[in-house]
Amino acid sequence: MNGTLAVARYTLVELSRRRILLVFLILGAIGIAVLGGGLKFLYSFLSTTSGVAPSNADPAAFNRFLELLFVNYVFSALGTFGLLIAYAIGMTAIYHDLDSGAAVSIFSKPVSRLAFAAGKVAAAVAALVVIMAVLALEARFVMFLFGGGLENALTLEALAVVANTLVLMLIVLALSTWMNNIVAAVVAFVYYNVLSGVVVFVHNLVDNGVIGNSVVKTILDILYWLFPHQLVSSAAGDLARAQIALSGSTPQDGSQALASIPPASGVGDILWWAFVVCFFSGMLYYAVRRRQV
Repeated sequence: MNGTLAVARYTLVELSRRRILLVFLILGAIGIAVLGGGLKFLYSFLSTTSGVAPSNADPAAFNRFLELLFVNYVFSALGTFGLLIAYAIGMTAIYHDLDSGAAVSIFSKPVSRLAFAAGKVAAAVAALVVIMAVLALEARFVMFLFGGGLENALTLEALAVVANTLVLMLIVLALSTWMNNIVAAVVAFVYYNVLSGVVVFVHNLVDNGVIGNSVVKTILDILYWLFPHQLVSSAAGDLARAQIALSGSTPQDGSQALASIPPASGVGDILWWAFVVCFFSGMLYYAVRRRQV
């Protein structure tokens, strides 16, 4: 336990010195602040300009419209910055110690390879969670400019982003133990973002009856469980319902729009996510154990 804590503390210090993480944090914080302030300024300007604001210049409706617009942008921004941070941490947390030879001095001390791997994972997860939490909290405060109301949707989306980027980060960490960190990032991107997305998309076509061939369905079912499944929060549905209520659509139109939105991940998806996290954590430890240093 002492070895794990020592490695985790040392890794957090090293990550804090990586300017790339600080750059992502600053860019994310500035982007959210500018986005929220810009939309609020737009609301103030258009609401005082006759004939320009939508919904017959109704302040409440227009304010709600801008809040929905802000939340939409924030969801996209959190997902993008989450991926960038996961790649940045995954490419540096272990690779630099192995590449520079610092791992040799670490293993010469009473630190087992299990403690080394566990400490690295703990530090990487802590760094990812802290950075994403700071950005999510800032977004929640900025939402109060518009009166609030969608904070829970933002929180659920932030949790889903952290969960999904955690899997990607573990994949990059494990691969960077075996290969160059840039190559590891490329391989992880192809596996997690490209191939996984294609398989999930085609599998959804099978579930919807677009592809009815039984052999193809069996093959896709097998492939589907060879890739991580990204968790989906209820934020998309909450946001769609708020947009439908604002637009005044009929219940039938609203039901059709909601039917096209993926539902929130269930217990089975969350259990599979937990298994994937444990699996890639185990692969990381195996890679560290087999690495000759």
